[in-house]
Amino acid sequence: MVQWLIAGVVTCTIAWSQQSGSHTSAFPDHDTIVAALKTIDPNILRYFPRWRICEPNLMIQIHQTFLLLGYPEDQLDMQRILVTAAPTARRGNTEFDILLIECGDSKMVSPEIEATIRNLATFLADPQRRYCYEEIPPSIPPTPAQAEAIINFTMPTHVGHAISVSLFEQSLKLGRSGFWLRANLGTDPVGYPFWSSGIARVLLQRPLIQNTDELTQKAIPHLLDVHLGGGYRITGGLDREFLGGAIPVRKLNVDAGGQLIVGADFYFPFQPQAGTAFHVEIPLRSIDPSSRINPKTYAILPTGPDREPLRSTNPDWNILPDSVIPVLRSTGQWTLFYNWWLNPQRPTHFFRLDAGISYAEIQEAAFLRRADGTTSLVRDSVEGLRTYRPREFADWLYLRLEYRNQSSFPFGISLQYSNQILLGRAYVPIIGRWLYLEGKYATPLRPARLFETRHFFMLSPLFRITL
Repeated sequence: MVQWLIAGVVTCTIAWSQQSGSHTSAFPDHDTIVAALKTIDPNILRYFPRWRICEPNLMIQIHQTFLLLGYPEDQLDMQRILVTAAPTARRGNTEFDILLIECGDSKMVSPEIEATIRNLATFLADPQRRYCYEEIPPSIPPTPAQAEAIINFTMPTHVGHAISVSLFEQSLKLGRSGFWLRANLGTDPVGYPFWSSGIARVLLQRPLIQNTDELTQKAIPHLLDVHLGGGYRITGGLDREFLGGAIPVRKLNVDAGGQLIVGADFYFPFQPQAGTAFHVEIPLRSIDPSSRINPKTYAILPTGPDREPLRSTNPDWNILPDSVIPVLRSTGQWTLFYNWWLNPQRPTHFFRLDAGISYAEIQEAAFLRRADGTTSLVRDSVEGLRTYRPREFADWLYLRLEYRNQSSFPFGISLQYSNQILLGRAYVPIIGRWLYLEGKYATPLRPARLFETRHFFMLSPLFRITL
């Protein structure tokens, strides 16, 4: 049936060519037939099964085959290999007849495939397709697809729906509206990943200004994105037996009462690849001794031998003189950023640079125990407590560099300097393009403070689904 369909398409194409005066011979030559096959009407071709090859070894093999057969090297692209086929029922299974193989801008049609790479075509036509591939829905025009230009791997802008889930963050794109619902754990911008900062948050990100620049609007659909949300304290992370102690225990706290979170990313209209951003987290209440706490959910740390014992100036307060409770208060960043693709036509290699200032404030509180057994945090009227905030240029400086490879083996790595802490993040694919392994590592570049871990390292699976 496939052969009859191809013959009909070829006949119609040749007949049209003869009517238009492009051929005068009653019998078309071989070049005319091949040309007709290579110019099948896209409106028809889009309804054939099509998929993109993403198996590295198979991509190399197909690319080398095109080279050996004399196809111009400057027209080939190993990252853009598409297969067009037609289903046919054989031996009770659905197999495929390979109609077209595209490598970049070069195409190999059925007669050439049959004559030169029959064994490879048989492997591609296997109904199980035991190799990495991505289906191309019929609604997508059959033009050669390239790596998509996006500025955030876990929050892609070029898809209708997206879900990313890891232990660090979960995000959901709400259709073409551009809205994102996000939940994350930790305060990466100041160097405290996962539960080391003691806070989790829920954010809603909303686009406000449309980007009208045709060259950048696919990767950057909006010039202004604002996000608003709230942070809440986490009570876990104090058990040293969690995962056998592989993840450092939490030493920092966030007081009850929550935090208000607001921020925005603004891309310059005259240069959408660049822009400025700010992000602020502010506690909604101060440390109040009238608020009761459950001491089992707070990290209580010894002051150490290098400090004087705490002393209360209120004779009615019974505090632990040799213990403090570090509490994360306000944090924020203001940065300038630039997104850069080495080749915008084939955006395989992506860089992003952020530079600006960062702020983080941690206040120590004393542990107050009353006669009735209730406990609270107290800061006023207690001598010996410390406050940590930026005091020198190195404390204020914020730098971040990200590199992402968007080829058949997509991976990414980023390095951040903030709060005099070095934070690294990396991800690599494990299965296809939906399961990745993500890792984070943080270490202070100055003497570690009481509430900081000298080396924080953690791995997490990352599930990423786009529709």
